[in-house]
Amino acid sequence: MQLKGLIRFFTILLIIYSIYELSFTWVVRGHEKKMEARAKQFVSLNYPNADSATKDQAYKDRYRRLIDSTKDETVHFGITGPISYQKAKEEELNLGLDLQGGINVTLEVELTELLRTMANKSKDPNFLKALENANSRKANSSADFVSLFVEEYSKLTNNAPLAPLFAAASNGKITPKDGNDKVVSYIHDEANAAFGRTFRVLQTRIDQFGVAQPNINPNADQGIITVELPGLQADAN
Repeated sequence: MQLKGLIRFFTILLIIYSIYELSFTWVVRGHEKKMEARAKQFVSLNYPNADSATKDQAYKDRYRRLIDSTKDETVHFGITGPISYQKAKEEELNLGLDLQGGINVTLEVELTELLRTMANKSKDPNFLKALENANSRKANSSADFVSLFVEEYSKLTNNAPLAPLFAAASNGKITPKDGNDKVVSYIHDEANAAFGRTFRVLQTRIDQFGVAQPNINPNADQGIITVELPGLQADAN
């Protein structure tokens, strides 16, 4: 009996907690619907004879201004007191892209130009062909781009040394006499660093949007970054 009572107690707590979490979603949706109505009213009064494209853009601009100007407005009361729209937006239960709309994209970090730069813009036909072949294979391969390039270059040159291609622009990190293992490690390090820089820039840009609960998944091995931005419209740039 005591066990049943304990289970019932925690079940009630879970229900209360779930309702509390859902309340953020309810108040956020309620506030946004009010702003939508105000934006529509503004367009109706100020653009009665405009074409649909102009009205749509005016509505989007007005809605964004309303949301931005009311982000500090109290829309909810929590355990710690008044909660602004911005805070409620951050705390709201994540409904997922399928329910609340948003942007879901996969970005590919381009490494071809990086390798060209690392090879001091080499015009070597085998080098250029290896890049081309690696690009053709990467869509259907689980291997990373650098590994594909090295494999293709080895095929084309019968395992010729890579150091002469990459030493000149390496700032002393490798020499023309270094073995392929060291050169490949160097290329991988530079590619990973480039991927990391791209990820940080992307993350900073997304943070500037103020999007609640963004989901950014980097995959360095595949050279891709998957981005999910709940609630963000596709024209947000």
